[in-house]
Amino acid sequence: MYTFLQIDKKLLMIKVHFFLAMAGSAPIIPFLSTISMQRGYSSVIVGLIFTLIPLPALIVRPVVGALTDKYKCRKIALITLIVINCLVICVLMFIPGTTIETEISDVNVIKSPTFWLFFSTIAMFITSTTARSVLENTICIGLLGENKYKYGQQRVWGAVGWGMISFLSGAVIDWFSKGQDYKNYTPGMIIALTACILDTFVALKIEVVENSESKIEVSNVKKMLINIRVLSFLLWVVAFGFFNAFIWYYLFWYLDDLSLIYHPETIPYIKTLEGLTQTIQCFGGEVPFFFLSSYILKRVDNMKVFSLMFFVFAARFFLYSIITNPVFVLPVELLNGLTYALAYSAATSYAAELAPVGAEGTLQGIVGTALLGIGAPVGSFVGGQLFDLFGSITSFKILSGTALAVCITQTTVDLLLNRYFKDKNFKENASSTDGPTIDAIDNNYL
Repeated sequence: MYTFLQIDKKLLMIKVHFFLAMAGSAPIIPFLSTISMQRGYSSVIVGLIFTLIPLPALIVRPVVGALTDKYKCRKIALITLIVINCLVICVLMFIPGTTIETEISDVNVIKSPTFWLFFSTIAMFITSTTARSVLENTICIGLLGENKYKYGQQRVWGAVGWGMISFLSGAVIDWFSKGQDYKNYTPGMIIALTACILDTFVALKIEVVENSESKIEVSNVKKMLINIRVLSFLLWVVAFGFFNAFIWYYLFWYLDDLSLIYHPETIPYIKTLEGLTQTIQCFGGEVPFFFLSSYILKRVDNMKVFSLMFFVFAARFFLYSIITNPVFVLPVELLNGLTYALAYSAATSYAAELAPVGAEGTLQGIVGTALLGIGAPVGSFVGGQLFDLFGSITSFKILSGTALAVCITQTTVDLLLNRYFKDKNFKENASSTDGPTIDAIDNNYL
């Protein structure tokens, strides 16, 4: 009668982990662009930072996925990465800060040892965070077994943690910055460190399902990765990361611009407002769609979810381009459920469906690399150039048209693949030596 109130104890710790893991990132990652701007870095330098910091993860993510698949050490690796995050946050809090009214020249920034200390610390935090996401997703999928479509119901707790703590962090930063010309971000970092320390103890209690008898068939992985459907999927994941980079790294910069240009009266509480955007993104957008994802993904093809996601990105960027009051951005953030939560659930569950037995972490690492190691860095670089050349508002007009073009292209490609490529069951075919290859073409149309 009250089954909806029942909690699966096997999944409880992974839910708590998602909550604390995202809570540990919320006071840092979305504020990085404004932290960098306050240090006197130009939009070009900020774009360079966000382009380069994910690059180490290009290697780390797939390597972590492959090694933990081979040696069955996902839990130890997960705990190690959480501890690294704790140490990195401690370093970040004590890096000498600069708060100046005018930008430092790009040449002087590049020559500064403090800049490189800041850059390398952020790079370490992003690398360990994204590598951790490979493990937590793989562990979660393993716990779910055949119910992979329920991934979103577990990951939703990460959205809850992000939404709660980002708003709290923004409010605390504003509170401790009263009467100052610049924002004091240290209280937010203390909150992040606390969440990471608690997460270390939670990770010790997570149950990890690993089949010690399963072996990775390299040939199966190779076959899967040269299949046109899989390659197409990875391409759209790259585009997914590209557009999300503008939300993750440039939304607060854009809000600061709106505040300075149109509504300077909002400056004293702009960090609270920025934190509130994250809360609305999570509770108004991600939470409902992470929950609904299990229902939707059982009935709707993953690539149709991607088509919807690209279309909503076009609408979201267009709305950014016509808003002048930063407060009016808040209702737009409800769209984050479609542009992130539902699409992320589709990408994760689809990768789990495609992965040959024993290579689950490997493929999750590849998808993570496509999203965060290729898509997001390219988006960050392009964002820095666009903001420098056209400003934030015009940049979002350009992005709106780009997202619409990608939507049309992706929808057309998906229709063609569905027409001319008959077999979607890659995993079974990859495991078969006598059956048809996974990139078999339906020749009936010739």
